[in-house]
Amino acid sequence: MSTVKEQLIENLIEEDEVSQSKITIVGTGAVGMACAICILLKDLADELALVDVAVDKLKGEAMDLQHGSLFFNTSKIVSGKDYSVSANSKLVIVTAGARQQEGESRLALTQRNVNIMKSIIPTIVQHSPDCKMLIVSNPGLIWNKRRNLSQYPLCLGAKWGLRYCES
Repeated sequence: MSTVKEQLIENLIEEDEVSQSKITIVGTGAVGMACAICILLKDLADELALVDVAVDKLKGEAMDLQHGSLFFNTSKIVSGKDYSVSANSKLVIVTAGARQQEGESRLALTQRNVNIMKSIIPTIVQHSPDCKMLIVSNPGLIWNKRRNLSQYPLCLGAKWGLRYCES
């Protein structure tokens, strides 16, 4: 027999096994979290997944979003270091990447970020083969390299979007 507390927090309706509009954000830095908050405020997803290698930061950011989820329609917010939390995503926003170190050339930064993308993109495709990817990166040179990592649709990042809007 269950306790009164367990009865009160029991789900009243069955949860969908597969999300209809799941969005995953890879990278919980400032840009990733700004994306997450906008997605939640505009009610763009029925499930939001966060993925990052910095486990402590990821846990803190996920707890912050879950704490505020009472005010959003997105009821399910999941997070993890493992890309399996991103399974069946319709959109994956990749904001992860290395920051430029003092004295580092843009070309060296590009190469570091290409190496990061070589580990991210195939794993995303493995778990969400039908997803679209939005890549938000600096420098923008990296997009061409990423396009070759996957035969799946990629959207251009913020820098390209600004140039497109200017013309």
